[in-house]
Amino acid sequence: MSAALEARIAALERRVAELTRRQSVPGTLAKSTLAPNDAGAVQQVQATWEAGYSSRDNIDVLYHYGFSAAPPIGTDLHLAFIDGSKSKPVVVATGHQTYRLRGISSGDVALYDSRGVSIWLTASGPVVTCNGLPMTVNGDLRVTGQVFAGYGGADQVGLQTHKHGTGSAAAGTVAPTAGT
Repeated sequence: MSAALEARIAALERRVAELTRRQSVPGTLAKSTLAPNDAGAVQQVQATWEAGYSSRDNIDVLYHYGFSAAPPIGTDLHLAFIDGSKSKPVVVATGHQTYRLRGISSGDVALYDSRGVSIWLTASGPVVTCNGLPMTVNGDLRVTGQVFAGYGGADQVGLQTHKHGTGSAAAGTVAPTAGT
């Protein structure tokens, strides 16, 4: 066999070995090391993996349409490697062990953040938890059915039965006394 042919066979064997190696590492787990860059068309993060030996900036983060997040530093990232190449990672899933909402039942779905704010869709109905933070609704709020509001104390106001007094006080500024 000629030396040229042997060199070509060796080059092909190296290429096959490289392709086989790429196919055997389709993805890995990583940790975010900086706050995400959310300024461009695609959010990007910095991550480390392989016990801190590999690090990369500007890794694209993919989300389902209609969902977005700004994962905190230390978020677990699942990286997929395009074409099996570690030089082409993309984030396909995120999670944070500290802030993960716990105790959800099979079939439940929830949106949550690091402050304990959540929208939890349960089998018995949605539960919104603001954890002491104000809730803002932009736009009209239309409610069908009964509304229960208040803190349960003596000063509780019933939304269906509450009436404002007439006279010198502007409507909505002073709650009337009983019977008015």
